[in-house]
Amino acid sequence: MINAVRIILLIIALGVVGLAGFYFYQVEDNKVEMGNVKVKIMDEGVDVEIENFKVTHEVEGKKEWILKAGLAQVSNHEDVTRLKDVEMILPKENTHPYVITAESGTYQNTSKDIDLAGHVKMTGDSKSLAGRFHAKKEEPANSSPSKQKK
Repeated sequence: MINAVRIILLIIALGVVGLAGFYFYQVEDNKVEMGNVKVKIMDEGVDVEIENFKVTHEVEGKKEWILKAGLAQVSNHEDVTRLKDVEMILPKENTHPYVITAESGTYQNTSKDIDLAGHVKMTGDSKSLAGRFHAKKEEPANSSPSKQKK
């Protein structure tokens, strides 16, 4: 009698799990919402589509760059993520960060290379950027450490 009750409860549990899976994949149009992030599993071409995409690259706890997009389409077989409404933030210590915006772009998942396309715009502190260019301009282009010793 106890074994029969266990079998019935197991069948009911499997039915509930199966029904939940069916509901997730068929009825809700393959969308999962986590806060303000929506994930959609696609049938062809794109493995996952993510709204409000955000990736942060850190080295030893220090943020090197932050990549945001209104929409990201991740294609695992091509190892690329296609982005729309892109914003890339390059944090700097003690000053406002550089912010690069673009209409679209691609993010190479393995190499982490980012290509931006469309109306690309960079905003930030022009003084520190100009300082970098002036420092490189003052260095002689043809000098090498071996020539300077003579």
